[in-house]
Amino acid sequence: MSEDALKSLPMVGSQIVTACGTKEKYIKTTPRAFHEGKWYYFCTPACQEDFIRDPENSCLTSHITTR
Repeated sequence: MSEDALKSLPMVGSQIVTACGTKEKYIKTTPRAFHEGKWYYFCTPACQEDFIRDPENSCLTSHITTR
């Protein structure tokens, strides 16, 4: 992962929208994945793992445009 990708993370405490559409406060341990030049945030580590394993076919594909 590039240094630019890490610099593009939101500030701790700022509001983010997760992959499933919920609004959350970003903390350092927020589950996230960097995919095709963009950060995706998740409510749970299980959703993060599902996305990392297979982004194109994860349960979140209806909420995320990966192409």
